[in-house]
Amino acid sequence: MRYLLIVENPGYTPAHREELMKKVRALLPVISVRVAGPHVEVDVKTEDLERAKEVVERIVGGRVMDVVDITFEKVGGGVRRYVDLFNAERFWEAHNALEDLWRESRNPTLQGLILLAASFVKLQEGSPEKFERLMKEALALMQEDIDCVKIREVKEKAEKALVEKKPFKITCL
Repeated sequence: MRYLLIVENPGYTPAHREELMKKVRALLPVISVRVAGPHVEVDVKTEDLERAKEVVERIVGGRVMDVVDITFEKVGGGVRRYVDLFNAERFWEAHNALEDLWRESRNPTLQGLILLAASFVKLQEGSPEKFERLMKEALALMQEDIDCVKIREVKEKAEKALVEKKPFKITCL
């Protein structure tokens, strides 16, 4: 089984990611660690979820706030779910929330929103150059309003984020 553990962030930044991953990997089969402002995401493959939660809480120093079963990497939920996850800085899940819609429609704006979330995943992983590359691709693809999302507003905020290297919130009207 594969789980995404969402753990309170006691003050880590993406610069701490490698250190955290090394400590957790010494005890658990970790796929990735991502550091967001309010939380740390630990992507772990395990059959013993309770032990994984205990280990992660001890190492990270915060409580597990949520557990998402991503064994089949299916999040789903559409645009509004994407916005909720994006605004919570749960970018990995946000990008997956639109995958099915994009596969059905091949809409470039949906692809741009997926890349927008993926760019912030790279920032959480401490890869600012990959963040910049994906953000520029996202900006080029986003063309039209979709569901409750006003793309012009998103693009303005994304351009600012490209410079500041900080997440922003998407308004869903």
